[in-house]
Amino acid sequence: MAQVRVRPLDSNLGPFWQKRYYDRNVRDEHEFKVKLRYLHRNPVKRGLVIEPADWKWSSFRHYALREAGVVEVESAWTASEREEQANRGAGRIFLSPG
Repeated sequence: MAQVRVRPLDSNLGPFWQKRYYDRNVRDEHEFKVKLRYLHRNPVKRGLVIEPADWKWSSFRHYALREAGVVEVESAWTASEREEQANRGAGRIFLSPG
């Protein structure tokens, strides 16, 4: 495993959280990508890490490298792998009419 490069906290960076925030429904794939890119780049922008992959609680490594992380992420590839594991070993079942 690669060594994580984390910047030390500096009091000159300002507050960690925004004063005001709101929830929002993501309406399409383009908006999802925009919001996800923002989430992945935010720890870098705030000076907490050097690279998005260095943020322990990020889903960046999940989407970029297909790695399982601290927080479980449900995506198309994890769902298909889970279904494949569930069906492994079980033969196909054919139903006969009547």
